[in-house]
Amino acid sequence: MKQVILITGGCQGLGKEVAREMIKDGDVVILSKNKNELENTSKELGCDWIFCDITDVEQIKKAVAEVVKKYGRIDILINNAGVWIGGELDDNDYSDVARVTLVNTVGTINMTKAVIPIMKKQKSGKIAFINSVDGLEGKVERGIYGSSKWAITGFTQCMRMELEKYNIAVLGFYPGRMKTNLFKNAGVEVDLSDAMEPKEVAQVVRFSLSFNKIVFEQVVFRNLNPSTYE
Repeated sequence: MKQVILITGGCQGLGKEVAREMIKDGDVVILSKNKNELENTSKELGCDWIFCDITDVEQIKKAVAEVVKKYGRIDILINNAGVWIGGELDDNDYSDVARVTLVNTVGTINMTKAVIPIMKKQKSGKIAFINSVDGLEGKVERGIYGSSKWAITGFTQCMRMELEKYNIAVLGFYPGRMKTNLFKNAGVEVDLSDAMEPKEVAQVVRFSLSFNKIVFEQVVFRNLNPSTYE
């Protein structure tokens, strides 16, 4: 039986590369609020797609219901969607604080909450959180982004313990700087010449999820150049 794999933020960057890798193992459904990118990525990779803004609970519920209606199950959820913000706290707008927290933390939690009942019914499943090294370390001018990721680090650990009895495995991935549009989408120019290739990170994600029983509970990705750790 083919696995059914649901990926948030799956139409660009690391999410797209993870989708490209995971499609080798089953039916991949990518989610995003960018319909044009969804359609283009779907055609390029040959995967399915559903429009979904993870800051909207009703859209999350609808997307999960559509996947279950079409495929009958969800074997792997990869929480990848996220946005970036930097700068000192008093320089960040209140609206940006809310937006980043809503996407990176609340949206991720709500997506997980929507999928868990499906996996409990199946008595199996895997949930992966694509986090960041900023979810493990404190950094200057990262108060909002870092707190949104530290919250998911704690959530990952709690879910790992809570869901084990249901045969649902939980993994946390903590990559450093990659060659994606994460910073560009936030309107920030960052030198990515020494950053990691998302394709290589995606290969490790697929490998880590390939085991029947989870061998890795936490995977941290570090570039050999310390200047790119952030």
